[in-house]
Order: sequence, then structure tokens, then C-alpha cells
Amino acid sequence: MICAWLIGLRVVSAESADNPGILTRVWQSQDGLPSNVVRSLVQAEDGYLWVATAEGIARFDGFDFQLIEPEGNLRRTRLVFYRLFAGSGGDVFAATYQGGLFRVRDGCLQRILPNMRSPNPSIVSQVLEDSTGAVFFKRGAEFGRIEADNQVTGVELSESLDAEFQEDFKRQVAGGRAMSAGESPGLKDRMGRAWRVGAVGGLSFGNEGAAGESLDLPRYGKVYAVSEMLEDVEGNVWIASPVHGLARVRQRRIDVLEVSGAGGERAVSVLMQDKANVWWIANRSGGLTRWSPTEARFLEFTNRPVAALFEDSQSRLWGASRDGSVFRYENGEFVRQFTKTEVPSKVRSITEGANGVLWFGGTQGLASLTDETVRRFGEEDGVADYDLTVVHPFPGGKIMAGTTNGAVILGDARGFKTLALPELTQHKWVSGIHCVSEKETWVTTLGGGFYLWDGAQWTCFDVNDGLPDSRLTCVVDDGKGYIWLGSLGGVIRASRRELLAKARDESAPVQWLRLDHSDGMPSRECIGGFQPAGWLGSDGLIWFPTGNGVARVKPGLIEMGKVAPPVYLHSVRANGVEHAGMRETVTTEPGRARLEFRFVGLSLGSPEKVTYRARLAGLDDSWRELGNQRVAAFEAVPPGKYTFEVMAVNGDGLRSAVPARIPVLIRPHIWQSAWFYLSVWVFIVLSAVAVGWAAARVRMKRRIDSLKLRNAREAERSRIARDLHDDLGASLTEISILAALAAEDAGQTALHPALDQLSIKAKHAVGSLDEIVWAVNPREDTLRSLIDYISAFTREFLDIARISLRTDIARDIPDLSLGAPQRHSVFLAIREVLNNIVKHSGASEVQLLVRLSEDMLHLEIQDNGQGFDLEYASAGNGLGNLRMRMREAGGDCKIETSRRKGTVVFFSLPLPQLYKPVL
Repeated sequence: MICAWLIGLRVVSAESADNPGILTRVWQSQDGLPSNVVRSLVQAEDGYLWVATAEGIARFDGFDFQLIEPEGNLRRTRLVFYRLFAGSGGDVFAATYQGGLFRVRDGCLQRILPNMRSPNPSIVSQVLEDSTGAVFFKRGAEFGRIEADNQVTGVELSESLDAEFQEDFKRQVAGGRAMSAGESPGLKDRMGRAWRVGAVGGLSFGNEGAAGESLDLPRYGKVYAVSEMLEDVEGNVWIASPVHGLARVRQRRIDVLEVSGAGGERAVSVLMQDKANVWWIANRSGGLTRWSPTEARFLEFTNRPVAALFEDSQSRLWGASRDGSVFRYENGEFVRQFTKTEVPSKVRSITEGANGVLWFGGTQGLASLTDETVRRFGEEDGVADYDLTVVHPFPGGKIMAGTTNGAVILGDARGFKTLALPELTQHKWVSGIHCVSEKETWVTTLGGGFYLWDGAQWTCFDVNDGLPDSRLTCVVDDGKGYIWLGSLGGVIRASRRELLAKARDESAPVQWLRLDHSDGMPSRECIGGFQPAGWLGSDGLIWFPTGNGVARVKPGLIEMGKVAPPVYLHSVRANGVEHAGMRETVTTEPGRARLEFRFVGLSLGSPEKVTYRARLAGLDDSWRELGNQRVAAFEAVPPGKYTFEVMAVNGDGLRSAVPARIPVLIRPHIWQSAWFYLSVWVFIVLSAVAVGWAAARVRMKRRIDSLKLRNAREAERSRIARDLHDDLGASLTEISILAALAAEDAGQTALHPALDQLSIKAKHAVGSLDEIVWAVNPREDTLRSLIDYISAFTREFLDIARISLRTDIARDIPDLSLGAPQRHSVFLAIREVLNNIVKHSGASEVQLLVRLSEDMLHLEIQDNGQGFDLEYASAGNGLGNLRMRMREAGGDCKIETSRRKGTVVFFSLPLPQLYKPVL
């Protein structure tokens, strides 16, 4: 039986919700502070906090204390620092109890006034800078001016200078310093609160005229010594103690409600407020606390954690246990509504549609309850085998639901459609849905970021858009223009207007506020995976379940920071070698380099919330998100000129005004330098030119030798042709004439036939000799000569046989060069065809056609003779000789013939490539 009973329930609030209170933290020597004896504090112009301790002066960036070590002769001087003063440009002035004054510049301690040896030396009590930039100091009754080179000149106290010293005196008194012996320091902060030292030590703070509230320091309570106080530019109050170290006090932004149930369980999983303004807070052990400011009662629910709570329109409270049953609160106890095997069960989220239908989403999918009728939705309704995580009402009587694998569906009793596939949300758990309108729905995921559905498309906001943490557990609208997100990294806030503007324009900025344990959260993580995981209360407070109670935020009390975090480079390592100077170009050894940059963004109130983005310009075109890592490393960077840039973003979403930059020069090896490449290219070009020149010279020499040889051959051919024509030709002609004359004189004697035959043979020899002379003569090595000779020979040859000739010869035959073998082969082939026509064809007419194409010479010899059987004729030597002679000349031969229809012989000869016919 489920019963409600009071147990040892503890409901504790750190402060009232309207005044969350303050947070304190103490640094001592075990935390890196040089000494627990802290005498003075100052914040330099560059944002660093400086502390003067018994062991020296240290610079504090929120993480580490850097002790300034004296150099040179100062190492032998005992320096007991008394007070610090801030100068311009990040300089700090330090006064000693021995009357000395020193300047800290660029990490070095420089002497201005030496320590005095007198027993009771006058101490430098004031250092100020006037409107002209001149620096003055006061030591006892002595006034002086400090030059840029640390030289000191005495000055007379003028009326204007005296007024400035008096004004500075008031500022120091109000700023937390005791300017007179025996006085205690006091501070008036920017909120108007006065901080005072108590009679027995410790501090109290409160408005003027009101009773102060005591400030407890961790481990020391209300009793501790105070030597100075300081309020920094962010509003944090720093306390210097001569015994207890350094303390920081800052305003708490989150109120904590600690709810302890049975067994002391403090982890809260689900919470909600009903219409009667009663809170229902479930812990992870299965218990449920009914809480109001005046009463807290623990209710036994189940032995499983509560997975979902919901109050319907009839003010009925529904609850579901994790992987268990669904219950309804009736008459002071929770009653199971469905059997163990009945759907719905294993529910994670419950909601109600506009028509009063209850919807249940969980491991077994989606189900609805209308009156007493339960309906389960399946694949036929557009709901696949989904494991649902959240269901939420949507305008128009519809329901929107998310799943464990990142899908989002929308629909009603008539069916559902998928709005987002798991790929869109990177298959991440959908943890929260908030519908503003049909055109504006916000969806959170555990690891996939934050999404906006505008009715047509999705827009994602992730770490690349500045989202501090993409592991979101819920989404809450405060109704005042801000969206609040629970996450595993704290509570996040962003402006709806800025988010919508960024959805339209990617370059629009969004300022993200993040609250975590440094703002008072009891645990850094907001609990997710249960519904509701965040709630806007009727009083305007936003409640988030955590692993150590409830975190409550009052939006109106959140004061956004206005100081952008400056970012500074601390060191650069190139190939393991540290470069200390941050104002000069870092130059490395030749070759690829490993670069490591260390930096810090100053946010003294919450340095752990500062995140960084960096890039190596020249290597990276886009920024690299580093989270809260204060180091960026680049491996195997090739030689070249680069610029490292880093920016910081604090917990209030403020970005550094300007990035920290430092140029980097990675020198190349000799063989990697530009001049080396240029020299190599010049060498290659010159070598190529030299080789080309040498090759051209060799080719030219060979050509000259070839031309000489050719000229010699042509000269020899000319001589042979001349000798044959002039000597042998003349002799044969003379023999022919003499034989003809002798035949006439012989009459009808027996010698007449022989002499007549001798004359004929001599004439034939003269004709053959003429052909040989034409073939040998180099002056005839042209295409035009070949065509002219063939034409003349054909006409003369056919005239003797009394066969008529028709010619069709192309005009403007070019003087293309043809070698003697080509001319002779073509001519012999033509003569063979003519000889066959005269002997065998019985033709009465022959047609000679000569045509030129772009790269061929075409010759056709056609007769009207008897024709012949081509297969029979091919068996002989005549036609084979034709083809052989043309192939020797580089051409081809084709024959077309048939009985009683004549014969056509086609010759083709390639022409030199330089020939282009005129069309």
C-alpha cells in the first residue's frame, strides 16, 4: 500500500529566491599563492590581479600565480612590499616598508627609489597619474615625478597637484584601503553595499545605515584578519588577509533548494508545479516530495525512479515510473492505471492535446487515452518502431514527439509524419520540445545541439555558433524574451530575438550566458532523460533538477557582465623551444615545426567558464573551437609566414574585443626556399635550352651533311643524265640515222631488213634512254614534272598505236618535291597500263584523269576495250607488278573491269604534308 508519511526530510535554501546570496573562495599557498601573508591588491589596466605577499609580488590570471623574481643586484636586497599601485599600460608600482619604490614592467622588477637605511623610513603612500600622463608619488612629505626611464625629479606641490592627491586619497579609502595608521579598511561596491571590518576581525556587508550581514570564509568562518579589499572591473570583491591568504567574493546567481528524501537521496530527476502552486519533486530513488514554502511531505511512490509527471486539464496528477507502470494521484496516494502488460507502460513523457486527449510516449512507442479508451499508434499511423523521449502539444490540436535516436514526428489521431530524420540531429536523444507557434518550435538534444523548426526547415545551433554545451536536457521560455536551456555543463540562456535573427542570417551574433557551479549551482549537470526536466514557476523562477538538489534562477536578478575578457599570450613553443617575447615574430629552425601556444582570457570571477577559439592564419581559414583549453598545438606546420590568433569568450557570452596575435616565421631548408626553387627552375630552363641548342646543332649538322650528300648525289645524277643525253643519246641517235640511211642505200638487198631492224632498235633505245635521263635528272624531281611527262608520254604512245586520247588534268599542279624512285615507279606503272591497253584491250579510246585532294594524287586511266576476267588476269605477273610498283612509291593501285565494258585503273599517291589545295 502506498502511503504518505513524514520522514527526516530536509528542505534547505541557501538564501531566499529573491536574494541568492554570495559565493566565496580562498587561495592559499597550497593553491599556488606565494604566501598566506597578503598585504596589498591592485588590478592593472590590462586586467591582471596583482598581489603583494611576504614572499614577493605575483600576477594572478584566475588560474595561476606568477611570482616576479628580482634580477641582478636586487636579488641581494631584502624587499618587504607594503602597497601596490596600478599604472598605465599594465604597469604596476610596488612600495616597500623601507621607503623604496619599484615598477613592474614586462615581467621585470625595476628600481625607482631605493630602500632607505633609516630605522623609520617614510613610505610611499600614493602613486598617481594625472591627465597628461605624468606619474607622481608621495613619500611622507616628499613629492616627486617619475619619468619614463624611471628617473625621479622632485616637484613642488601645486594647488592642482594637491587636489589630485586628495582625490586619489578618497578613492583609495573608498576602494578598500586603510590610509592611516590604526584604521581598518572599508569598501563601497558598485551595488552600494558597504564592506566593513568587525571589531574582532571578519567582514560584514550591507546597505548604508542597515545592519550588515557577516561574511563567512571557508574554513575560517567569521573570524579572520583583513589588510585590504578591492572590487575589480567585473564586480568581484577581493580580500587580502595578512594571515589567511587571498579571498574572492562574488554574487551568487543561482539559488539552491536542497531536498533530501528517504535515505538522504538529494538527486532530483523530475519536478513540476501544479495549479495549486504546489511543487512535486521526484528523486532518483523513487520517492516524491510534495513541497511548498510552508510544508514538505515525502510520498512513497514506487521502488523505481519517477520518469514523468503531468497534471491534466482536470487537475489530475499523473506519474510514470522508469520502465514501469503509469499512476494517477487519487485521495492522497498514487494508483496504478493500467495492467503491467497493457500499453501505455514504460512511459517517459505525458502530455495533453487541445481536445483533452492524453498522450503517453516511451519505450513502447506512442499511445493515447480518450475517456477510457487506449489506442496504440504503430507503423500504419506513421509512427515507426520509435523509442519516444518527449511528447509535447503543438498548435492545431497536434502532438510533436522526439525519440532516443533523434527523430521528430508530428501528427494527431489521424496519423503522424516525420519532421526530422535521425541524421539531422546526429542520432542524438531528443530531450526537450517547446512550441511557441506553428512557425517557431525549439528542440533540444543530448549532444546534437539546439534546433529551431520554422514550419518549413530546421536550423541548428551548436558549439560552432557559440553554444557553450551541446548536451542539452530541457528548454524553458521565461516569457520575457529569453530561452533557458538545461545542460550537462550548467544552465544556458540566450535571447529569442538573437536566435531568430541568426536563423535568418548566419553572421548575426548570439550572446550565450552560462551558469554553473561558479554561480552557485550545487552540481554542474542538470538532470536529463526525464520529463519535465525544467519548469517555469508561477513566481517567475526557473527550476532545474540536478544531482544535488534543485537549482533555481530568477531571470530578473541575472545581471549580465559588461566587461569583455581580454586575452593574452603567455608563451610560444616551437619544436620544444620556448619563446618568451610575445611582441616579436617567432622564428623557428628550418623545416616543418610543431607549434604550441599558451594563452589566457581574463575573467577573474569565473575563469573556468572562459572558452577559446583560435586559428593559425595562413594555415587555417576557419576558427578552431578549443573549449576551455588554454593551449593550441599545430603539428608539422610547413615553412611559411603565419599569424596565430586567439579569442576568448566568458561565461556571459562576451567575446574579446580584439584577438591576441603573434606572427610566426617557419624558415625553410635551403632546398625549400623560394630562391632555391627559382634557381632550380632557372637551371632546368638553362639546361633545357642548352640541351635543345646542342640537339638542334646536331640536327642542323646532320641536315647540312645530308644536304651536302644529297647535293652531291644530285650533282652526280645531273652529270650522269647529261652524259647519257649528250654522249650515249647522241651516239644512239647517230646510229639510228646511219642505219636508216644504210637501209635506203641497200635497197632490196639482203642487208635491208637487218639495217631497217637496226634503225628501229636504235630508236627504241633512244626512247628508253630518254626515259632513263628523265628519271635520273634531279631537276625533274617534282610533281609537275611527273604529270607533264606522263601526259606527254601517254599522248605520244597512243598516237603511235592510233588510239585517241582524252585528258582531264587538274590545273596549277604544284612543284612538290618527289624523289626519283617515286617518279620512276609511278611512270613504269603508267607505261605498263598503256602497254596492256595497246596490246590486249582493243580499245579505240583512252581517257586520262589527274585529280588532287588535300593529301593525295589520284590518276585514272580508262579505256573502252573488251575488258577481261580480273581473277584470271590476277594470276599473271602484270597486275601484280602494278601494285608492287605503286607500293614501292608509297601509293596504291585498284582495277575495275568487266567483259565488253572496258577497264579503269586507279592510282593513288600520298603527297607531302605541306600541300594544301586552293579551293
